[in-house]
Amino acid sequence: MQKYEYKCAFIWGWSKRTTRVLNRYGAEGWELVTANWVWFYFKRPKL
Repeated sequence: MQKYEYKCAFIWGWSKRTTRVLNRYGAEGWELVTANWVWFYFKRPKL
């Protein structure tokens, strides 16, 4: 069974800053699960 680790991130800013932060998390292997206003929830497989 696959195990995951999770991250909850508060990302405040407009399109360019938010895009930059989301791209950085994606490069680190984080997958966006859902977003609610300025809260973004990610998961990635546990190593």
